[in-house]
Amino acid sequence: MTRAREYAVRLFLAWLNERYRRAFTPSGGFVDVWQASDDGGGSLSIVSAELYEAPDAWRQRCDELCARLDDTRPGSYLLWQPQKTDLPDGEPDESEWVRRVVLTASKLASGRSGEVRLPVRLALGKVREEGGHASVTGGLGRYWTDISERLNGSFYLDSRGLHRFTKDESEREALYDNIGALSQGLAVGDVVEFETEDAWSLQRLPRSEGLTDGWVIAGCPPGFEPDDGSAVRRLLRRRLAEASEALGSVRGSGRVLVLLGAYEYMELENAGPSLRGFDPSIAAAFDIIALVCDSEVKALRLSRALSFVREGIGA
Repeated sequence: MTRAREYAVRLFLAWLNERYRRAFTPSGGFVDVWQASDDGGGSLSIVSAELYEAPDAWRQRCDELCARLDDTRPGSYLLWQPQKTDLPDGEPDESEWVRRVVLTASKLASGRSGEVRLPVRLALGKVREEGGHASVTGGLGRYWTDISERLNGSFYLDSRGLHRFTKDESEREALYDNIGALSQGLAVGDVVEFETEDAWSLQRLPRSEGLTDGWVIAGCPPGFEPDDGSAVRRLLRRRLAEASEALGSVRGSGRVLVLLGAYEYMELENAGPSLRGFDPSIAAAFDIIALVCDSEVKALRLSRALSFVREGIGA
């Protein structure tokens, strides 16, 4: 998965350049420590690591699917697999999955992101005439209040087939309204199934001479729980130690760690809070610690020792 770590670094540099109006560019290919420099901002020594653990079988399956996507639509694309989802296994599911992924990819301009839509089925059942709420399992669980506002009576909603709800607010509201409309035709004991869409984030990286081209699948491998704070803290501590060792005695350049997260959305990340709970000296070894997940970049640590950071804060 070296390419996944390279893509994380490239996304981080694009974010850094846009935020601080710089032009950091890598020198040489991706290795364990990547070097990048900017005439006015100095140089950076960058290490990248996955903030998740993955079985070999998942990595192999990712490579197989990426090879097929490469053949179908060449380019630099990063597909984020949501938590508790499965990659396609066998036909005709694989061909349909590839078709939908490539359809989204074909609409993305360089440097842009979108959502791959995969059909899923949900079930709504009426429990009682009284009340005005829904008991929701699955991907819509955190939105139960928005759904309940549309209901008269008590219902259960099985949304276990939905793993990542679209970030498009208008589409979210439309689904809530649809659930409310479906509920009106149900008697106690009735159940209705309906279709909606999983939305997997897909990002197209700008092509750049001398850099890797191809598809990458990252995100949340099966069996990993990114919301398990204790597991994330243990893994984060290990990644910090490994990165510190890799950077060794680097002097004269900024020390950067770029992490690939497995979170459904960036706002759900718990790496930042975990980092703040550590001994401050552990993070102090780095000038920048950044998290890349779900097509977004977030700085978990930014040191004012870097001139461009000081200038950016003062601007």
